[in-house]
Amino acid sequence: MAFSGALSVTDLNDYLGPSQVCIKPVEAPEVNEKASGEVCVHLTKTEIAIDQGNYYESNGQRARTQLETAEISLNDCLACSGCVTSAETVLIGMQSIQEVQRELENPNQRTFVASISPQSLASLVSRYSYAMLTNTVSIPALFKHIAHALRRMGFHFIQDTSFARHLALREHQREFFERRKARTENIPNAAQLPMLASACPGWICYAEKAHSELLPYIAKTKSPQQISGVLAKRYFDSADRPNGVYHVAVMPCYDKKLEASREQFELDGVKEVDCVLTTGELHDLLLNAGYDFTQLEMADDAIPRQIPNASQHDSSSVQWPQLLQEPGTSSGGYLFAILHAVLDEYMLHSPSAKPSLELRVIRSVDYTDFVLRSEDGENLFKGAQCYGFRNLQNLVRKIQRTTGARNSRSMGRGRMVRNAGKEDAAPYDYVEVMACPGGCVNGGGQMRPPSSSSKEVTQGDTDQQMQGWQGTDKSWVRRVESAYWVDVNRRAAPTAQADTSEQTKAIMRVLHDALDGELHTWLADVDKIAKEVEDQMSSTKLELFRTSYKGVAAQTNGLAVQW
Repeated sequence: MAFSGALSVTDLNDYLGPSQVCIKPVEAPEVNEKASGEVCVHLTKTEIAIDQGNYYESNGQRARTQLETAEISLNDCLACSGCVTSAETVLIGMQSIQEVQRELENPNQRTFVASISPQSLASLVSRYSYAMLTNTVSIPALFKHIAHALRRMGFHFIQDTSFARHLALREHQREFFERRKARTENIPNAAQLPMLASACPGWICYAEKAHSELLPYIAKTKSPQQISGVLAKRYFDSADRPNGVYHVAVMPCYDKKLEASREQFELDGVKEVDCVLTTGELHDLLLNAGYDFTQLEMADDAIPRQIPNASQHDSSSVQWPQLLQEPGTSSGGYLFAILHAVLDEYMLHSPSAKPSLELRVIRSVDYTDFVLRSEDGENLFKGAQCYGFRNLQNLVRKIQRTTGARNSRSMGRGRMVRNAGKEDAAPYDYVEVMACPGGCVNGGGQMRPPSSSSKEVTQGDTDQQMQGWQGTDKSWVRRVESAYWVDVNRRAAPTAQADTSEQTKAIMRVLHDALDGELHTWLADVDKIAKEVEDQMSSTKLELFRTSYKGVAAQTNGLAVQW
């Protein structure tokens, strides 16, 4: 049998465990020495046994010693260049339920703030609705109920990350136009297009360790998690609790723990996010505190929407708009925000124009091109939605072709994209990149469905690329996706269950609503609030909302072995 190219382990699965070179040096116990200084060397055969989940070392005699669990810290993981994304399987002890509980038991005159992602809320809604055999549980109701439970545990303020995400989207748009101007005017040494989304730490980790040549194209705008940390540390200080803010973020992804631990996400030595819990860990934390999700009795306090004044630093008045339903995708709507901004700019100069949108599915709906054209066929914008490492590897090769970027590491030669025509060769302006198939609603830290849940595949469903993390399936991911959309009319993402032309029309309807409709009015109202906050921190906004990334020195990578 002839092979046209090398086979790499990185081609085989979206979910990559620790590399063979993910090694932390182990300190050997001190050796015994005789009085004469002679070293005692024991050549007894050693065996490792497993008993009820514990590991024991035996030297062939009756006695055996229980082995301690090896631990790899976040700093150890970040310092290693041997893996792609190993946070799912690495033993992380620095950010855990136990850590949060210890901090709550020792408040030390601090303000405790929790920020919960909308994707986490959607996952919890799906799990609780299934458990209670009802579809009446909503995200707003569950959020209020969880907030009440967390306050009883000792948290002072509970917010979701949607307002921080809105700030991130606005900064994302500004950065995009800066880069486009740099390309148009050929400004030397300036960041240019294509611009790649920066909100997914799994993708960032992969780029830093495997494709550092792409780092100049990754957006410098921080993720909603980190901007929520900026807001918490800047606005929630209290004179009654003078020892600062302890900020916990609840996220759908284990890699968010790695993101929070980065040195560049500290200001004057203070972390923006002190601890990250996954959706499943929040569930366990609540259960440990006696939370009963089968009794969804709502707290009396309504979800507040008043906006703080940064000059006051009065925590009693600090609350953000909550549960903002951004249009676009359930991963945050980054591509839609850029597409909307480009279309808005074009329509201001050509109000009578009728531009068109074309969708092109590359491999599955997880990798879809979006091309916005003027009436005469000129490309106004080309972007893509790219989810999952299989699709991401094809994206990397395309970016390399269109930009000339070269990977000096020559890691894993995966399959090339076949039949790359003229349209495929056109460069991207922007790509919404997420490491998980299906995006953030399918993160590795999300709730798993009950073992008895149905695993039926919708008849006619051809999207075979949609997979779930350990124990989930396509139907469950769709359930979470459905729960995410409190307002389904704002969804503007392709699906495998509808005709491409119909989906294109649906996305254009959302775009036109954002230009001149109820959605436009809603966006304008939220933008007004966001601008007030930005103006309050205008002198330091770039420092607070943007970051930078750097490549990690290459080592031998067991995952890239050629066969």
